Amino acid sequence: MIVLKFGGTSVGNLERVRNAAAIIESQPMPRAAVVSAASGVTNLLLDAASKAASSDFSGMEAVLAEIEGKHFAVIDGIDSPEERRGARDVVDRLHAELRDSLGQASESRMVPGALSDRIVSIGERAMSAIMAATLRDRGTPAVHLFANEVIATDDRHGNARPDRDRTREQADAVVRPHLEAGATVVMTGFIGGAPDGSITTLGRGGSDYSATLLGAALMADEVQIWTDVPGVLSADPRQVKHARVVPQISFDEAQELAHFGAKVLHPRTIRPAVAVDIPVRILSTFAPNEPGTLVTREWSGKHLKAVTAMRNLQLLTVDVPELEDLSGAAARVFGTLYEDRVEVVLVSQASSRRRMTYLIDGASSGGCEPVLDRLADSLQNFDAVINCTPDVAIVAAVGHGAAEQPKALAQLLAALGRAGVTVLASSQQTSNAALVAAIPAQDADKAVEAVHTEFIRPLSENGGSRRRRRADLMGESVRVG
Repeated sequence: MIVLKFGGTSVGNLERVRNAAAIIESQPMPRAAVVSAASGVTNLLLDAASKAASSDFSGMEAVLAEIEGKHFAVIDGIDSPEERRGARDVVDRLHAELRDSLGQASESRMVPGALSDRIVSIGERAMSAIMAATLRDRGTPAVHLFANEVIATDDRHGNARPDRDRTREQADAVVRPHLEAGATVVMTGFIGGAPDGSITTLGRGGSDYSATLLGAALMADEVQIWTDVPGVLSADPRQVKHARVVPQISFDEAQELAHFGAKVLHPRTIRPAVAVDIPVRILSTFAPNEPGTLVTREWSGKHLKAVTAMRNLQLLTVDVPELEDLSGAAARVFGTLYEDRVEVVLVSQASSRRRMTYLIDGASSGGCEPVLDRLADSLQNFDAVINCTPDVAIVAAVGHGAAEQPKALAQLLAALGRAGVTVLASSQQTSNAALVAAIPAQDADKAVEAVHTEFIRPLSENGGSRRRRRADLMGESVRVG
């Protein structure tokens, strides 16, 4: 059982939809595909909603025309008149639903969460119907399903949390019969269904998340994330010219990379696969014969595999006069940050100096001033000294077991020093898969390049041998567990 997920760039036009269909057909049965909206459509839907709420009807109509044009350009490329007509009927109904939802936004002059989710879901729902029709047009039995009937969530619109037990039950009831009948299932990504039946969305990285949730519910042999990059790279190629694909990483390493800013995977994406030990493969629709990156529970080699940076952070330090005050003050700090929904990225504590250091998300905090004001109130009984440094980044070097090596952190700090990068804080823990250093945000690109050069040799230094083709690797069984 294979679950394939295709991002917006992979289904952005007629040619890419056909390429994705060919990739789906190349996989063994049973199989299910999870599709995003065509590239740009989600932003257009949000724009249409904004224009409707502000009564900009001419602007709204222009956006709707662009959305409809994108969908019908693909539908018109379906050869079979019957399949073309069927796809157009489904998409016409979705466009009518969109207009009705935009009418509600116009009347209320606002777009509440539930209405916004219903509007943005149109892109995924349309593409699932178009992809299924494309497959049938090519002679492959296929059905489309809307994920609000499969992925069960709570009622937090815009960033819903999945209910995995209900999802498993619904996947068995809704998806599995089609698979057992020999059909390829094409399901929408990004969306789910609340207990009251309303459509929800899973937030950033939601389509990848949908794929691993479905894979876990169906106990798939593998989940494949098809995207516009050839796999997990050792660094952002815009920062490091000799960055290369990492052939295999562990679940822990993938989560560390995602947490510290790598764009290939959202941190939540891996969790359902980890829970049931399903491998995840990252592949490119533009280089389908390349092996990509395999993400499994196992890890190989005590070396650093990739370097990434996370920006827009603030460095918060809290000093208390007495050692016994540390626990109480820490509880107040965490409580205050939680109440304000400020994301804590990294925490360290130096008992000898009675200091706690927090790296927090600058976007969710609103800047240093409000954080300092709130913590001053919370810690007024501790006589604490609180400081906040804005415009901070984290550079993270990821590789399971690397943190166990005594020289690794010293080597990282030395590389940053030679590059002229000031280190504001650093961390090395043997239980983690990453070495991290907090640095001025303006030095992030320079830091990533310096650390990558220090720990990860250019491909030419490794002998320049060609990686095995994906067709060869896929011929081997994938070990699970």
